Amino acid sequence: MVSQLFFLFSVLPLGAETAEGVFPENEGNPAMPIWRQAPGGAVMGIPSIQAGTVVAVLEGGHLRAYSLAGRPLWDYYAQGKLSPYVSRAREGTCYICRTDGILMAVNRSGRELWRISTGPITAQVVVGWDGRIFVSTERLIRCYTASGYLLWSREMEHRISAGPVLSKTGGIVAILENGNLVEVSPFGKTQKQSIGETPVGLVPADSGVLVLLRTGEIKLCSGGSVRSLGKLRALPLGGVSRNNTATILLNGGSVVEISLADGKQLWNAATHIRTGDIQNPEAFDMLRDERGIYVFSSQGATGFSEAGRRLWLLRLNGASSIPALSEEGTLVSGGIDWVLYAYKLEDRILPRRQSLYGPASEGNYGLIEPPPSPWVNDYFRFNEEQMQEELAKLTILIQEGRVGEEEPVYAAYLREISGSATNPQTSQTHPPVHVRHRAEAARLLGYFGSRETIPFLADLYTRDPDPTVKAAAAEAIGRIGTDPEGTALQAFARTITSIKDEQVLTATAQAIGSLCRFSGPPLSESGIKLLGILERDFMPPKARAQAKREIASLR
Repeated sequence: MVSQLFFLFSVLPLGAETAEGVFPENEGNPAMPIWRQAPGGAVMGIPSIQAGTVVAVLEGGHLRAYSLAGRPLWDYYAQGKLSPYVSRAREGTCYICRTDGILMAVNRSGRELWRISTGPITAQVVVGWDGRIFVSTERLIRCYTASGYLLWSREMEHRISAGPVLSKTGGIVAILENGNLVEVSPFGKTQKQSIGETPVGLVPADSGVLVLLRTGEIKLCSGGSVRSLGKLRALPLGGVSRNNTATILLNGGSVVEISLADGKQLWNAATHIRTGDIQNPEAFDMLRDERGIYVFSSQGATGFSEAGRRLWLLRLNGASSIPALSEEGTLVSGGIDWVLYAYKLEDRILPRRQSLYGPASEGNYGLIEPPPSPWVNDYFRFNEEQMQEELAKLTILIQEGRVGEEEPVYAAYLREISGSATNPQTSQTHPPVHVRHRAEAARLLGYFGSRETIPFLADLYTRDPDPTVKAAAAEAIGRIGTDPEGTALQAFARTITSIKDEQVLTATAQAIGSLCRFSGPPLSESGIKLLGILERDFMPPKARAQAKREIASLR
């Protein structure tokens, strides 16, 4: 043991992070990192690990990315001090915010996609199921598309004291300073519920939302009702829920498993956290998935099985932030010595389909096949004057960021108009809507920004007989930007060699460039090949020129 410690300190600089006690049978022995990297600053917040890469926010205003093997990938400089939060969408886009309130989207290759002024954020940006993002400041929650278009905003009656976090229904939940629990749907519908006292934290669950109180009591809020699950022996700080049970971290550093059916305590166990280590909800993090339950703090990490058996315990000395665990079992931690460390803790891999992008969303918002619009049985719904009036109203709502709760209705209406030439049922009762309106409806769908509409737009691009509508569908796809499944690129690949229209091919080149910028490799590799085809001599001049511009922008 002495020789091992001598070796450990002989290879690390003074003040370097050290770790010990990885596995029960090896407790007390030093844990050697599998790699180290010097990012050039202290890590702030929790690193984000996704699809074999890790990104970390640094004190100096940089966002750096590494492979899980420790290879430097890219460095993005925000030109100002950053808040200690980074969120990643499935396609790898990072959302970070400067302390002066400038929110930025950075793609998985380290290139800035857009920036907008939101005001200083108070919590991590929450990424929705279809790529939309929820951004919270002191008393305001906004929802933007992945391309940065505002969908809605909701002002809270008091400051947000906890959250927001993604709920099990794809919306967000938060706690206000007056003790109210606020649930906001993906489309901005807001419900408030008084808890009676100021909660410490909240835990989204399949059957509702768990509210943790300072008295030690846990309440389950669901559909407007509140049910007590009993009282714990210590102050609950936070937790995670899965399969109708919840694991709650207590102030003393232990965790307790409770049943959401009756509040029965199933097991409890000690973590690496010592009494007094945890001072506030931002001082720890928890994760629960098919592998087990994990607790993280700047003092280390602990893993448990679903049954409460401790899998491993790692104590960190000299960490500057809370570490993060990859799906492959690699723990990444930032040290006060400005070094990023990686430790291999387990070999179990999540039973998911391997992807170079992040895991698929837990659900969808019903925009893949939205229910019929209220106008579906109106014989005059395709009257030109009526359509023009409705599209003009919707354009104003989009421009003002007030799409909100009616988004599914508007999405259905726009699909009915834009797809009127390709829908057999519509074509039997009505002649196709005029090209001008079909194209305008398709373009407006792009401003909604949901990648759930990509399959419809790709089909419209393929099947609508008019070049103007095809071009509008391509434009909408490019405006949405996020398509990690590659659905749109597959549609483009099947058709671009048979299309002769310059307008369509130019819009296609623009859309491919946008998709490539958002998603990076490997999607961009397929996209660049398609741009190479559009750049050839037999293509129309404008399409060739646009393809060249897009390729140049991706270098």
